[in-house]
Amino acid sequence: MWRRVSVATTLILVSACLQDGGPPPGFVSCGPASTVGASLWGASSISASDTWAVGASQNGLLTEHWDGQSWTSTQAPVGPWDEGAALYAVSAAGSRDVWAVGEGHMKRQNGTLIEHWDGISWSVVSSPNPSAIDLLTAVAAISANDAWAVGDYFDGSSDRVLTEHWNGASWTVVDAPSPAAGINQFSGVSAVDATDIWAVGLRRDSDSTAPQTLIEHWDGSAWLVVPSPNGAGGQLTGVRALSADDVWAVGAHVIHWDGVSWTLVPSPNTSNLSIRTIAATGPADVWIAGASTRDWLIQHWDGKRWTTTAVAAHSTGVVNALTAQRDRVWAVGTHRAGSCGPDWALIERWDGKTWSYVRSPHDAPAS
Repeated sequence: MWRRVSVATTLILVSACLQDGGPPPGFVSCGPASTVGASLWGASSISASDTWAVGASQNGLLTEHWDGQSWTSTQAPVGPWDEGAALYAVSAAGSRDVWAVGEGHMKRQNGTLIEHWDGISWSVVSSPNPSAIDLLTAVAAISANDAWAVGDYFDGSSDRVLTEHWNGASWTVVDAPSPAAGINQFSGVSAVDATDIWAVGLRRDSDSTAPQTLIEHWDGSAWLVVPSPNGAGGQLTGVRALSADDVWAVGAHVIHWDGVSWTLVPSPNTSNLSIRTIAATGPADVWIAGASTRDWLIQHWDGKRWTTTAVAAHSTGVVNALTAQRDRVWAVGTHRAGSCGPDWALIERWDGKTWSYVRSPHDAPAS
């Protein structure tokens, strides 16, 4: 049975190059490399002077913070996961209430990792592990007593979706359908409010069948599968819920929920396109990003058409996460130094007109 690549394990073993597959981005061996790389996979913006980016390197977890002037690195513990860990997503309910999720590895166990920022420091918060192979790929913080984390776990015979909920005191597993016989995975989650939450990913009956989109909705009492639009095969990698009748999801396609059904949205006509992430502030201000061939790709929807925006020079690699607030948009991901790495963190900012490179603690030495 096919399993998602464990970044937490592989980062410890090899220098590698980033795959263009679905999140969380995996690593494949390209042989020995002389330098240690790093990558950022999640971002969340609270205000103009309060933005977080998370990821991992061979040296450990990455948690970086923007204070309005510069990016700085903060320390995050790994808890019991002493053989490797990675953070794939971050979401904030406030400046003193930030959640980051991912996975850790120890003694042949791959488990969920959840961390919380209280305004002073990061701490590991206990999270359930239904099996010996579990991970969390996305998180949505709604309030101090309401947050969701999603991912998947392997039950010994099939890969099943994993949904965990924070009630203000503890994280618990909440049952969600796994409709495929073989593989079911969540890669993104987004909330309108406590009773209107969307999770997206993929389902696949077996290794020999093509992946299909998986969309589920929480109505306040249960997770239910929602039909995908006809023709929307492949994986969904991200979702952004703006309102009850305005939800966007991306991956193999761009699709939109109007309150009644999901429909395909004409996608950008770009060769070798891989869309990983989405951010939006309104129906006429939607951003999607990923890579085209081996270069960063960031596109904007103004309510009528997609426009490709010019990223900063030398933006090879892939955008893993976007976070948007009006005319302030951050893009984080990987700068690929060569065809086989090493990979380094890269952060760029949109000021309403152009994208520009912003130095961060884990840039490539020659950035």
